[in-house]
Amino acid sequence: MGVGGIATYTATTARALAAAGHVVRVVTGGEQSQRSTDDGVELVRIRHRWVPEPRAQRLLATMRVARAASSFRPDVVQAVEWEAHGWWLARRSRLPLVTRLATPTYLVEELNLGGVRPETELVRRLEREQTQHSAAVYAPTRAISERVATDWAIPPERVHVIPNPVDVAGVESTAARATTPDGVPGDAIVFIGRLERRKGIDELGQALARVMVDRPGQHAVLIGRDAREDGGAVMARFHEQTAAVRDRIHVLGELPRDRALAVLASARIVVLPSRWENFANAALEALALGRPLIATSVGGFVEFLEHDRSAWLVPPADGDALTVELRSRIDDDDALRRVGAGARTRAEDFSADRVAARIADLYAEVVSTRRPLGGSVYRRGYRRFFTPEDPGDPFRRDYAAKRDAVLARFEHEPRRRVLDVGGGYGRIAGPLAARHDVTLCDVSPEMLAEARRRWPNLEVLEADARALPVPDGSFDAVLALDLLPHLPDLDAALRELARVARPGGEVVFDVTNASSWWVPLYPSYVSWRPKRLLLTLRARGVLPEWRGLIRHHRRRQVEAAIAAIGLTVDRVQRFGRGPVPKWLLWWTRKP
Repeated sequence: MGVGGIATYTATTARALAAAGHVVRVVTGGEQSQRSTDDGVELVRIRHRWVPEPRAQRLLATMRVARAASSFRPDVVQAVEWEAHGWWLARRSRLPLVTRLATPTYLVEELNLGGVRPETELVRRLEREQTQHSAAVYAPTRAISERVATDWAIPPERVHVIPNPVDVAGVESTAARATTPDGVPGDAIVFIGRLERRKGIDELGQALARVMVDRPGQHAVLIGRDAREDGGAVMARFHEQTAAVRDRIHVLGELPRDRALAVLASARIVVLPSRWENFANAALEALALGRPLIATSVGGFVEFLEHDRSAWLVPPADGDALTVELRSRIDDDDALRRVGAGARTRAEDFSADRVAARIADLYAEVVSTRRPLGGSVYRRGYRRFFTPEDPGDPFRRDYAAKRDAVLARFEHEPRRRVLDVGGGYGRIAGPLAARHDVTLCDVSPEMLAEARRRWPNLEVLEADARALPVPDGSFDAVLALDLLPHLPDLDAALRELARVARPGGEVVFDVTNASSWWVPLYPSYVSWRPKRLLLTLRARGVLPEWRGLIRHHRRRQVEAAIAAIGLTVDRVQRFGRGPVPKWLLWWTRKP
């Protein structure tokens, strides 16, 4: 399964899930397509075909991964966001995808290069879209969760935090069986990770040069792939910094995991001076081996390392601070033993069986919401489908136009009492509340929780739109956008909305057009699939998985319902791309 951080995580988690009785298959790339089984986990390697156009090759690779995963008919699929190997599953497959956040490309480039590279625009977009459209997302730390949720406009409550696991006994036994490479001494200062600026290589070089020059018997070992940043300038600078002690610094490159663990186990102290870190597996394995560790007080490190108990923490990007800490600890045998013992104890909190149980619970939750959609999806899980502000949503501009029309209508009106029914996370109610007395009503606790986070002073009401717990005539205006297609009885729904409006008050609502000729104008709505397009056209614009829950309406149906209730129509607005509108927005008034 490889030896990198993502591969280590996958191997540990897959084995723990298999040990718990789950059927686990891992799909990964390889030189040749083949299958094998190890510790109860089936490993499927697929050989990606070379295509001269890099962007086409990337998309083709995601499609091949999706096909390989789908062939097993799994209940759920998991992938990391890095390199977007799960993109096709998230955007083109009905299989539920769970994305685990490692460290996205944009963040790696910002940390290493100070900004993103134009040539990675596609993979950065695919990583974002995969994550946004996953059935669930989880991250090992709050640091990466909050950063990515903010940057990618993902509601924070959608991102679960589940730490990385470690097989403590497995790490210990693997390290004990393996041997260190020839010529590598024990009791060394050990670094393990990619040799790049983000991992603190500059600060490491400064500290090693200063500490080792006074300790002629002290060696240092670096394990990891040279990322060749700036054409190799990062490591060239490291070698210049450490020239005086170069003969005692062993840069080993990548090693098989067992030999890397053997070196780690023999370390006097482990140093991981990352400028930013999510949840370094190297740190977790150092804990499992009871090795004293110096890390930085940044990112996820501060969430699982306890200063002076399981590690020592120094400020990031501070070579002086790292030097002082390393110099004060390297010769203190008592402190090294004490923190090493604390590290081993702390590792037990991340045992693979405990973490795997939490992941399995998340899988179960996802699977339960992905069975044939029922009405319960509106109470829990609908936010994943309702993404009006997502740049990838095919109706984003139309959603914005509808919202802007409503906000513009009330912008210069005297203060009013407004009820927004089915208003979700408050994308209309929140801005409207700046000028009016607004109550947001929705059936979903998740939606209302997001609304409270976005607009803390907004009044919210958890209730079913079909039976509003509100006295007759309570509001000057009642809004119901993106609601009526989800209710089973149009007449009853409009009657309930009209009931809570005062005489002379406005009732503003929209419906989706049952004349489905708008559908071909939004090819991404049907995932660019001809068969799915045909099925959706036949169902009056309703996607196959939503049949039985969503109802689109013809104009004459709406007119009949309005007449039966006695509402007066002020005007009707059309929203959509072509001559056949996607939505009709009705402005009506209660007599």
